[in-house]
Amino acid sequence: MFTGIVEAIGRVVDIRPRLKEKGLRMMVEAPFYFKEDVGSGQSIAVNGTCLTVTEWKDHCFLTDISPETLDKTYFDQLSKGAGVNLERAMKFSDRVNGHWVTGHVDGIGKILKIESQGEFSKFIFEFKKEWMKYIVKKGSIAIDGISLTVNECMENQVEVMIIPETLQKTTLGQKKVGESVQVELDIIGKYVEKYIRP
Repeated sequence: MFTGIVEAIGRVVDIRPRLKEKGLRMMVEAPFYFKEDVGSGQSIAVNGTCLTVTEWKDHCFLTDISPETLDKTYFDQLSKGAGVNLERAMKFSDRVNGHWVTGHVDGIGKILKIESQGEFSKFIFEFKKEWMKYIVKKGSIAIDGISLTVNECMENQVEVMIIPETLQKTTLGQKKVGESVQVELDIIGKYVEKYIRP
């Protein structure tokens, strides 16, 4: 479980197909304090996707990406040197400053528009129409692992306002129109729908 408050930007050191199985193996450079706190077998959110650390090599961790995860993410589009948002799993003694983020990405959206408004930036994303029932104005959504507040919902578009702190401390500050983003819808909305539908 995560909060969507990105702790650091890591760098992809290596990414390649697994030798005998489908999927990818990725090596990510992370801050030193990640290694001190996260052991092999534990989870780190990488661009909002919950991935298991299989091994540490110096200050880089290895992780395997399954075919299921590849179907819902853009990890197969990443290359060496790419920046990725990193977050360690939450501790129940911590404050939850974002919202509950499971790290189970629902799929890929696209950036339609970025409009600078002083130090802030307004982003408009295009999503699948079937996702919109889980998105509400002033609700939460995780984009590339970042907990964001929804300003407006349109037919298949979502508008959010990004503050300077988020632009500086996450990969959103480097994103461009037309690029993909990994999306996790609010888990509470999914549970509510399951409860009210027979």
